[in-house]
Amino acid sequence: MAAVRRVLVLIFLLLIACARPAFAAEEVSGYASDDDTADADTEDQAALDEDMEDLSDTLLAELDLDEIDGILSESGAAKGLTFEDLVNRILDPEQTLSTEDVFDGIASLLFSEAAECKSILVQILLLTIAFAFFRSFTDVFENSQIAGSGFYMCFLVLAALLMRSYLAAASLFSNVMEQMVEVMQAVIPAFAMTLVFASAATTAAAFYQIAIAVIWLVERLLSYAIAPAIHVYAFLAMMNCLTGEQMISRLTALLKKIILWSLKALLAGVAGMNVIENMIAPSVDNLKKMSVTKTLGMIPGLGGVTEAVSNLFLGSAVVIKNGVGVAAMIALLLVVFGPLMKILVFALMYRVAGAIVQPFADSRVCGCIDGVGESMGMLIRTMMTGILLFLITIAIVITAVR
Repeated sequence: MAAVRRVLVLIFLLLIACARPAFAAEEVSGYASDDDTADADTEDQAALDEDMEDLSDTLLAELDLDEIDGILSESGAAKGLTFEDLVNRILDPEQTLSTEDVFDGIASLLFSEAAECKSILVQILLLTIAFAFFRSFTDVFENSQIAGSGFYMCFLVLAALLMRSYLAAASLFSNVMEQMVEVMQAVIPAFAMTLVFASAATTAAAFYQIAIAVIWLVERLLSYAIAPAIHVYAFLAMMNCLTGEQMISRLTALLKKIILWSLKALLAGVAGMNVIENMIAPSVDNLKKMSVTKTLGMIPGLGGVTEAVSNLFLGSAVVIKNGVGVAAMIALLLVVFGPLMKILVFALMYRVAGAIVQPFADSRVCGCIDGVGESMGMLIRTMMTGILLFLITIAIVITAVR
């Protein structure tokens, strides 16, 4: 209630400030020179910009951003940057981030993650080479059970090594999905409030409902259905390579198709739901907004001033809405980017290992390494699907409300 009072007082002061120059201009309109008119226009524009900036700061100060700041600081993704600072940097045209700095940051992160995963790659290569040497050595034995036992022993050691790194990636995936949901839950009230400031209450209600549905889909379907299915696929892919017949290859292929098609269907469904919803709600808000502004413009004597002030307020609210929306998208990307690069390096490492050991290793060993690499690739696709669901939901609302 106090926030509404402050905003109304600020609008009233803007009305007085805009009304005085209007009446003064009517009194001396016949005596003003061109230079005086130009100076007056410059001063009015500067005052208008200052009023718009003050109004934007007032609207931004009314948003509760403490929960978002807590999540960002806990994840360590923002590097000490608060959400309000992120919004101000987005709205400030002088503060730009060069493309070179972005690529340098990505490259440094990739190289650091590759250095951490190098030891696991070396262990896999050494174990595979030792297994190939042991296999050629056991061919001299007449008893084939000795060679079979040696193979299974080395295979189990390799499977344990692969499973350890895969479980680390799966744990990282679970933590990232939880952080994404927490960021979105904290962003929803603030972003919906900016929509209300921009006279888009119908769109705010629709966004709230869709965002809650997307959070439920990400938390329940992706984290508790798709992710366990990927874990099962990783286990079956390794067990399928344990014997030479590959008795469950069709089962693993079917499970992979179900997972990938589920991700595509989920992404298409949420995108379609957002598009359809935002084709209707902003039109209703625009009709209400136009009715209010036209009604204010019909007030005798103060119609032009009130319409100008209302447009100023709505314009500032739209700017804040866009800034908060873009900042929320950047916050989601910051939370996801580091773990996504780590899992990506793991997946690439397994692909490289499978390609290197193929000339001299057993086909079952290569199949086991490739199976775990494909599982990590599906974890990456699931994580990217989750972040895309949130980004699409916010981006469509940003572009729909103007």
